[in-house]
Amino acid sequence: MGLELFYSFFKIGLFTFGGGYAMIPLIEKEIMEEKHWISKNELLEIISISQMTPGTIAINAATFVGKKVGGIKGSIMATLGVTFPSLIIITLISIFFSKDFDHPIVQKIFFGLRAGISAMILISVIKLFKNGIKCKVGIGIFIITLICLLFSILPPIELILLFGLGSILIHYIKKRGKLK
Repeated sequence: MGLELFYSFFKIGLFTFGGGYAMIPLIEKEIMEEKHWISKNELLEIISISQMTPGTIAINAATFVGKKVGGIKGSIMATLGVTFPSLIIITLISIFFSKDFDHPIVQKIFFGLRAGISAMILISVIKLFKNGIKCKVGIGIFIITLICLLFSILPPIELILLFGLGSILIHYIKKRGKLK
């Protein structure tokens, strides 16, 4: 299982330019749809936890999936798998292009990568929205959070804490039968 996790996350890391958000569609396809290692809800939970945990989303998500699928060994193998491609690519770029970042061909490569990454992130946002917001309370939290972030009313950390505690309160009220 360890080598299979390493290989799966190596493939994901190899084609993930633009960070963890661009990685979400690849995790969904490889880990959720092809390998069936996690469910849609588990993916949403892993992404949420990965965003709140210090470090990059890509590494955190690989670590969490690896832990769920293969324990401590699985988390180590998945984390190594997702980080090795970046190490290799950055090393090659620094060897061959360290003096030529302004070269027109290099700039065209990065231009194309940025466009593709933007599309992948947009798809991730749409899928997360569809799968993550399932009730009126969720829609309300989404709208309030969006407004707070767009107009810099509250910083993201305070919003996470506020809505995390608010969700606990809502769950408690629902459990007591006072809210439907």
